[in-house]
Amino acid sequence: MGYFDEYLLDSRFKSSFDSWNPVAGYYHNVIDWDQRRTITVCTSGKKDEEFIFEALVELIDDLPADVVKIKVSDDFELLSSSTAVDDDNTIVPFYPSPNDLPPHIPKVRRSELTEVERLGVQADHVTYEPSPGETKHVVFKYYINEGNIAMFWHELNCTLRIPSHPNIVPIDRIVIESASPDGPEKVVGFTTPFISGGTILDNVGRVFELKHLKQLITTIDYLNLKLGIVHGDITTWNLLIDPETDDLKIFDFNMGAKLGWEGDKDHLDTFGYDEDRNDVKLAVFAVYEIITRDISYREETDLEDLDMAQVLDQEEWEQHSDVQLEEGVPVSEYRRVLTEWVSSRKKTEGEIRFYKQAPEFIDWPGLPEFPLVEFVGSVTRRPSQMRSEMIKRGEPFIKWQRPPTAQLPLPEGQRLLATGEVVAEK
Repeated sequence: MGYFDEYLLDSRFKSSFDSWNPVAGYYHNVIDWDQRRTITVCTSGKKDEEFIFEALVELIDDLPADVVKIKVSDDFELLSSSTAVDDDNTIVPFYPSPNDLPPHIPKVRRSELTEVERLGVQADHVTYEPSPGETKHVVFKYYINEGNIAMFWHELNCTLRIPSHPNIVPIDRIVIESASPDGPEKVVGFTTPFISGGTILDNVGRVFELKHLKQLITTIDYLNLKLGIVHGDITTWNLLIDPETDDLKIFDFNMGAKLGWEGDKDHLDTFGYDEDRNDVKLAVFAVYEIITRDISYREETDLEDLDMAQVLDQEEWEQHSDVQLEEGVPVSEYRRVLTEWVSSRKKTEGEIRFYKQAPEFIDWPGLPEFPLVEFVGSVTRRPSQMRSEMIKRGEPFIKWQRPPTAQLPLPEGQRLLATGEVVAEK
């Protein structure tokens, strides 16, 4: 069923905090991105994160959906479990209103989306029917934790304002949901067109033509120099080649920035410009990796220490045996085009250093003010609430939990909605 078929500990789980108290002993709060649930893991002695994650791999797929806390032995044995509301440490994050966004954006309800495949953390391949009898395949991006609120807001606003471009994957629709039938609509995610065939990282056998390199560099110039936007994560896993048009496409702006901007000062400088993530440098390494399949520089060097000269000054790039380039075009021609582009960008570096200097710069409002909510006995403006407190007050909340990958595919005649609900096939 996709990304979580193999239990990659650091990919599937995130430890939100660990602590100790005289009653519970040592405990870790962990988010399982696969089931989209939070679970507290208690141990008799202090354990590192790797132990906690390994214990969860052994146990979590068999735990009932309502279990929120477990205690495990040193041998990963389940000693006890709890479904008590007071043991629930799940956080319910803030979601903006559709009214906080431009009015023209098409919408789709989360309950109208059917899960097809899990592509990664908080990203799924889903389908919906924009009209009777028509099925559309899209990627659904969302967040279930407090830490992604600002990143989501800026990525969404940036992507929806980028004019239609043949080499940039656009916003399809915003995804809305209500916590209760008569509750206000909230924006819980967005969709982008699903492009089959996988990323350039995944699909080694696809031909990487010279035109694809040229499309990459002209698209980066368009983003940086015309719109004042930096993608910030030009990598082989964020590049696609559309099998229908044979065009290269850039996607995923969650590491993006406004050129030269210090970032959202109220929210950890989110979407701020980081020179170490400049698109020219990252594109150079991406093209080198496409041709050679050598990822040692990224694996062994911190981002701030990566230097284009490490690959541009090499006498020769050895084409990997599995890599297909355009017939009749030598590696040297790819390098020539890339090197000339790097030289041309050095000449324009001083012309546009801040996004508002770009001739068609895009901008958007800051994250909406968080609402006044009750939290641990006081009323304050916060980006999240404790689910246990909301349950006790009888307040509705948006639910995300879903069956684990280990229980998929579902039996014939059933389908899994993006809400996590299992329903009968239409």
